[in-house]
Amino acid sequence: MRLEERRILKVVVVLGAIGALGAVALPFAIYFFGLALAPPRPVAESTPPPAVLRDALWTRVDGGVATNLRPISPITMAQLFACLVRAPGNNDNERMRECRNVMPGFSGVEYIAKLHIEDHGVVRNSFRGGHSHLATTVWMTRSWSKDDFLNTLAARGQFGFGWRGVTMAASRYFGKQPAALTVSEAVYIASRLGEVGDDPWCHPKTAVAMRNELLTRMRKNGAISDEDLRHASSVPLEFAPPPESRPPCSK
Repeated sequence: MRLEERRILKVVVVLGAIGALGAVALPFAIYFFGLALAPPRPVAESTPPPAVLRDALWTRVDGGVATNLRPISPITMAQLFACLVRAPGNNDNERMRECRNVMPGFSGVEYIAKLHIEDHGVVRNSFRGGHSHLATTVWMTRSWSKDDFLNTLAARGQFGFGWRGVTMAASRYFGKQPAALTVSEAVYIASRLGEVGDDPWCHPKTAVAMRNELLTRMRKNGAISDEDLRHASSVPLEFAPPPESRPPCSK
């Protein structure tokens, strides 16, 4: 091999090595850059919700049968994307549900990270917000336990009408404290996480359908028994009087 060819080969090898190192280092650089832009790290809540609410919330965010969060890394993200490409389903939510064993509770962690940065005045759809959201999500999966996450989700999540936390939701929907909720009521509240769903006073059939869909998923996870499923899906949802500030039902 001539001297000039050896020089060219050496340059190619060096550039290839630099490129490989850059590809490995880039995700870490983005992560630490995002943490530098993000608000202070979220502090997990320590008070647990009642067991049925806990199980319902874990099912709601597609936690499956996992016993903990899975730390996000380039490897786990590659596994998630590979799973999503193959997963059946008509939309992203259905495909994420099929891949819950790869990244359990991922949508819920993203949701809490979003609430956290917005509570600190950071706009999610901005340069700072995008990097902060990503970095906070990754940090939570690597720093929080499943209990930390579910305690915080129960305390800070939005459950319709801007109501934050399961204590307020239980009071406003059913006039109860969380510990007094039936399985049916607790599962309905969990189904409203993220402000999902119609006004139950105006659309009671939709409320029942949302509750029953989540109950079915809980049974698949083994969180409730067949008897729990049969009973909770057959009883009516008896709501407390609607809040005075609620808009009237449209005709």
